Amino acid sequence: MVENTTGGIGQADDIQEQINQALEEINQIRSTRQVITDPDGLEAAERAILQATDKLAALMTALKIQQAVDSVELAERADELVQAMPQKLKNQGRRLVPIRTSRGAAVEVAAPYFSRKKEKNKRCKAKKK
Repeated sequence: MVENTTGGIGQADDIQEQINQALEEINQIRSTRQVITDPDGLEAAERAILQATDKLAALMTALKIQQAVDSVELAERADELVQAMPQKLKNQGRRLVPIRTSRGAAVEVAAPYFSRKKEKNKRCKAKKK
């Protein structure tokens, strides 16, 4: 869902915290001694490992995307694009944007959000005069 957020820096910190938690989960899986005695046990262990590593990969991808969105270079290009638009755009601040990674995990990054400025209704002005 699209929401207002405080900014990309805060979002990058949130993602970093989630990465730390994912690393802790992976470390827990690694350090837990598990006796696998049948194919179902092996499959369950493998599934847990894949889920944990996919989560970590998605979060690391989100962090890289957030860092790119927060970069000065991208901000300059966005300003150029907004200036080149035929209609005026209003900066609505940053919004959380969901992104689905190639492995299927959904992550959120804070990105600048622009909308068209409201056009003034000329008929209403004419009636007021």
